[in-house]
Amino acid sequence: MTLPTTGVALLGYAGLGMLIVSWLVVSFSAPSPRRVIVEWFGACGLYLTLVSLFVYLSLSAQAEGSTPAMVAFGFLVALFGSGLVVTLVQTLLAFRTPNRVTGSATN
Repeated sequence: MTLPTTGVALLGYAGLGMLIVSWLVVSFSAPSPRRVIVEWFGACGLYLTLVSLFVYLSLSAQAEGSTPAMVAFGFLVALFGSGLVVTLVQTLLAFRTPNRVTGSATN
């Protein structure tokens, strides 16, 4: 089996890379405002990976003509896509107000 090399797959691989690197950084660093930003980057990577996966699966379902699969994967794309938007906003807010952090992506 070969790995897909479409744009969607490359975005998914980038998100997975972001997730792994941020997970390692968060695991080995002390709590700080910078670590909160890295936590939100990791959450963005997770959602980007999931969105890419379900976009790929919905495109495959469309190519096969499977309407139930398209509906199911489309719902998951919308669900995780909205999560991606929320984490992107939270990442930008973490940049804007690093001293007044009340929560992070890991709690």
